[in-house]
Order: sequence, then C-alpha cells, then structure tokens
Amino acid sequence: MERKGFIGGSDISAVMGMNRWKTPLQLWSEKTGKIESPDLSGNEAVEMGTELEETVARMFTKRTGKKVRRAPKNYQHPKRDWMRCQVDRLVVGTDELLECKTASAWKEKEWEDEEIPTEYILQVNWQLGITGREIGHIAVLIGGQKFLYKEIEFDPELFDNQEKAAIIFWQMVKDDQAPLAMGDDNAFMIEIHPESDEQLQDVEEMNASIALLQQLKATIKDTLEQKDEVEAKLKQVIGDNLGIQTSDYKITWKKQTTKRLDQKNLKEEQPEIYNRYAYDSDSRVLRVRKA
Repeated sequence: MERKGFIGGSDISAVMGMNRWKTPLQLWSEKTGKIESPDLSGNEAVEMGTELEETVARMFTKRTGKKVRRAPKNYQHPKRDWMRCQVDRLVVGTDELLECKTASAWKEKEWEDEEIPTEYILQVNWQLGITGREIGHIAVLIGGQKFLYKEIEFDPELFDNQEKAAIIFWQMVKDDQAPLAMGDDNAFMIEIHPESDEQLQDVEEMNASIALLQQLKATIKDTLEQKDEVEAKLKQVIGDNLGIQTSDYKITWKKQTTKRLDQKNLKEEQPEIYNRYAYDSDSRVLRVRKA
C-alpha cells in the first residue's frame, strides 16, 4: 500500500509522540512528501521479519491451540478512510487477531514479564479499534530462539485518544502545517530545511527561547568542566593502579587501543584513494550572537 495517504498501525505511536525511532515531525514530513519514506526493500531485518511471520504464526497456534488464517484485506475506519490498518492474522472463529513480530536478542528485556513495547501496544489497539475486535494477541520470536505471546484487550479510552491525536495530525498533513519539533528532531531538521537565504526574520516571541538556549549552553559548559576536573583527580589518585573502590563504587582506568585514520597523511600520500572515499557532508550551523 502507498503509505502517504493514510495513518496505519505502525504510524500511530509516532503520531502520538510515543515512538522511539520517529517523531511526529518526521512522520509528517514523510506523509506530506517533504522527504522520502525510508526504503526498507533492502533492509535485511525487515526481510527476515517478513520471512519469519509464518513461523511465528505457526508457533502461536502450536502453543495456544488457536487456529489462525491470513487477514483477507486491509481495513479502514467506517467513517474516516484515512484511518487504516493491516492485520497479520485473524484467529479462526473468534473476534481476535494476531500481530507477529521478530526481535533481536538485545531486545529481550523489552518483553520481560508482562512488558510489551509501547509502540506495539498502540499498534494492536489501533488494529482492534478499526476492525471492531476485542482481543489482540502479539507473538514474538526473540533472537531466533525464544518465543513469547501476550494478549492485549481493546482499550476504548486509549483508542479515543488515538483517534483524537490522529485527527489533529491528519489535519496538519492536509494543511501543510508542521507539528512542533522535539529534541530528537535536532539532527533531522536539515533534511527538511537544507538551505538558507540571506534574510533574517523578526520573531520577537523567540527571544526567551534563545536566552534559555544560551543559559543551557553555559550550564552544560560548566558541568563538563566540573566533570573533567573530577575525572582528572580520580585518575591522579589511581595513578599506576588498575583503579579504586569505595563502599558504593568500583572505578577502573584501563588502557585501550583504538585505530584512527590519519586523514592528513592519507590525503598527501594517497590522494586518489582519499578522493575516492571522501565525500561532502552538508550542514547548517546554529550560532547565537548578542544583537
């Protein structure tokens, strides 16, 4: 499906500002065509997840005794055709559905006990609300070795909040009005504003924000100076020893070797190799000066 024209289950956590990998502004930029959506066709993790979906579904049936079948279609909200979802499997003879996931072994802690990653709770609740079903199961294969499944009951209050957030967000898409940037958008901003002209805008209402930025930068500088001073004192006490310990802490100062590339010598001695792998990286630098 062309993902620009609707909000799907994998979008709703970003819409609500509760996605670890994508902010509302980044999603809005994709939906409005300001940037291209990531091309996942060559992503090995995504490819393996698709290949293992059937395995996860079979394991769910084996562990629970619940038979599943592929969902026959993509679903959309009865009143808002831009609110949609795809469903991995339906549980035969019930009003239940199944979402299949795979995760690396590093993600195991996210699934401990009753835990389910927030993005997936929001995705399954969105699917339940749009399909009119009451129970969602989420099954996950972790590290290719550990299988878990958990149940999510439809939460109508949560879906109401999801729907309200989606309506506001979709109106922003239609009006070409960007959501407010978040901290995670700092590095992203250059993707939607790569160039600048020579004009300065008069925006007096940002004066307090600029003052706060300067205050924070000064605080960070002082904190880093204090950190360096404390670290230097600790290293002096450790001296030629491995480290020190107290009743609360153990601190070590170990030697480690890191290989670094001498770009200056490489450029002088092997300019062809340097030019083959060197590339331009565009950026915009935010500088503040007192008026």
